[in-house]
Amino acid sequence: MSEEGKAAEKPKGAGNFVTRALHTGLGIVLLVVVAINVLNAGSRYLFGISPVGADELMIYLIIWITMIAAVLSFFARSHISVDLVPLYTPGRARYLWYILHDLIAIFACAFATHASWLFIVKINRIGVSSMGLGIPMTIPHAALLFGFAGLTVAGAVKLVFDIMALLRKAPASESRP
Repeated sequence: MSEEGKAAEKPKGAGNFVTRALHTGLGIVLLVVVAINVLNAGSRYLFGISPVGADELMIYLIIWITMIAAVLSFFARSHISVDLVPLYTPGRARYLWYILHDLIAIFACAFATHASWLFIVKINRIGVSSMGLGIPMTIPHAALLFGFAGLTVAGAVKLVFDIMALLRKAPASESRP
């Protein structure tokens, strides 16, 4: 494929820059988690010293990475999904399946957002903090709230795009973006 063809495949603009920056940032944070793990294991087995809170910190960072990456992949439709029916649906009818998928995702993620919010309110009320680091447990649990809220918003945005594409009678691309 020519360089022009490759350039035409990649979206341009601020959205692409933000997405690339977030992916890069998530990768860097993942490398930080690996470094914490190596230092934790090294200090534990070489010196018999276990850094307080290192395991907690790694878990909390992984949860945040996962939820942010889930929102990014849902919005880009690069997540793992069961899309055999839309994949083999010809033409514009494919958008109907996308719309159904968007509606189900919005409902499920909105429900999870609500449940996450209720849980955070409860643990905030009783003042639960982590055992190792002593941070309020609302911080790590906020990752779920943020992630599910972001997934709900991403689903709503995709729903609007899919409805607009269906209404303007745009042909469905042969492969998902």
